[in-house]
Amino acid sequence: MNILNFLAKRSHSFLLAGGILLVILIGLVDYLTGPEISFSIFYLLPVSLVAWIVGRWAGFLISAASAIMWLVADVLTAHMYSFPAILYWNAVVRFGLFLVVTLSLSALSASQRRRDDLTQFLFHDLRSPLANVISALRVAREREIVEKDADLNDLIKMSLVSCSRMSTLIQSLLDLARLENGQLQPQREETDVKELTESSLAQVSVWAARNGVALTSQLATDIGTVYADPALTERVLVNLLSNAVKFSPRGSAVTVRGSRVAPNTVAISVADKGPGIPREWTKRVFEKFAQATVARTGDDAGTGLGLTFCRLAMEVQGGHIRLESEINVGTTITITLPESEA
Repeated sequence: MNILNFLAKRSHSFLLAGGILLVILIGLVDYLTGPEISFSIFYLLPVSLVAWIVGRWAGFLISAASAIMWLVADVLTAHMYSFPAILYWNAVVRFGLFLVVTLSLSALSASQRRRDDLTQFLFHDLRSPLANVISALRVAREREIVEKDADLNDLIKMSLVSCSRMSTLIQSLLDLARLENGQLQPQREETDVKELTESSLAQVSVWAARNGVALTSQLATDIGTVYADPALTERVLVNLLSNAVKFSPRGSAVTVRGSRVAPNTVAISVADKGPGIPREWTKRVFEKFAQATVARTGDDAGTGLGLTFCRLAMEVQGGHIRLESEINVGTTITITLPESEA
């Protein structure tokens, strides 16, 4: 969780009081360091934080406090100007600068919140009609005419798989915001690794077959359970498998491996034989909205929201995720989870 998410959970009065205390502290250091050492840029820190998180009017208050403290520090250090009015002119200019920063950041923050609210609203409302489509396809699949027509049956099966993947993606995007804000608490329990991987493979099997990509599972014989949220972890594996299938060339294979790698630690990896990811992107792909240019094909690897969800879903369960890739060889993404609650 980053500092902005932590501060966003605090009350506005707490943040406003903290901002004023920070302004006083900066003013004190400004006075002690004297006019020879410029300390003015640090006043922008409380101004920016309060304007971004709390809002415009709180930012105005911190801006005024910062301009006043800066003026007081100048007066107490007996800094001499050619005209006494210059001291107060500088204070007005500084206040104007702080106001510009406050207006810009508060407007940007409000715009981002409106965008996020709209996105969440759209994703939430997409689930109901999508659920209706899935229900209708399941009913149609059971009709006698469909059972007798192999091609129609395959089309309905493919549509169901695609709708299920879309439903999983929508839920992941909804949960991404909850994970970032610390609002999603995992329901962890002893989860069988074999059942977890088989269920994940089943969800992408039809799509993989259509792309001519084989799916294989290589689990250690002694592998048992992991202490994890089964639904959340399954969605992580489905996401990783979907990415692997997407970038795998026809005729290649995607392999899921699982084994104990340390006391009370189980690793599950998804490996493909795709074009690979440039070395400089191997860590950045887990950042929100990061994009990687896939080698050789020149295709875009997407927004990175899926891998961001995977990283946050692992972290909230006490696990980890890492990526290893080599150009023209393939990519392996490994998640690690505790084997038991202890």
